[in-house]
Amino acid sequence: MSHAQILVGEGEAVRARALVLAKGANCLNSNDESSPCNTCKSCNLFDAGNHPDTFYVVKTDRASIGVDDVREQVIAPMSTKPYSYNYKVFIVDHAETLTPAAQSALLKTIEEPAPYGFFLFLAPNEHNFLPTILSRCFLHKISGSPPEQRTGKMQEFAKQIADTAHTWDILTAFAMYRGFDEYKEKEALQRLLDEIYLCYGRKISSVEGGAQPPQFWLNATKTITKTKQILSQNGNTQLAIELMLTDLRNTE
Repeated sequence: MSHAQILVGEGEAVRARALVLAKGANCLNSNDESSPCNTCKSCNLFDAGNHPDTFYVVKTDRASIGVDDVREQVIAPMSTKPYSYNYKVFIVDHAETLTPAAQSALLKTIEEPAPYGFFLFLAPNEHNFLPTILSRCFLHKISGSPPEQRTGKMQEFAKQIADTAHTWDILTAFAMYRGFDEYKEKEALQRLLDEIYLCYGRKISSVEGGAQPPQFWLNATKTITKTKQILSQNGNTQLAIELMLTDLRNTE
């Protein structure tokens, strides 16, 4: 994962995403920062607001986050190793109010990070960041509902595909592609494919499989895995998804 990320978007969707990433960075039961387990000691401390290695950077000036804020709330804590976990996570809300001087002060910390530094900058847009900061951060553009709301919709959509794909005609398969529009971001699309994979996986050895033999559902999981690999190698997204949906119609 990138050690410095700028999350761009409006309102609670951005904050919700930042909290998921911050929690996931130190989760003890997950290797994916976008999917914390929510049950381990680290996750419980985070939810309680008592995580020793999570820092919320706030402005002490009404107008902006200044140099002194950065020095006291980021640079000074970064001089020591994490208290108990892998990362010291710094969440900078309203990062668009970082003054140019404050961003310059942050530059070396971001450019030559300690291995335990993890930075999340939250802002409505990227326009107020210095080019030197932008060039050293991974930029996420976030829209729509908070992750927990999107997860429910994602699971329903994934289940719909697994339950009905083998009954579609070719026109229905292409029509279902429109349901993927909400998950255009690479990370969201991979999560959706994981959900679809899990739905098919449950059918292999359960009554959910119905009249179809286990191999039928197993072939579907292989199709999804192949699609994930294509997308991870920056293959054409539309073509890969359309081919997957077409293949899921007939996985014999």
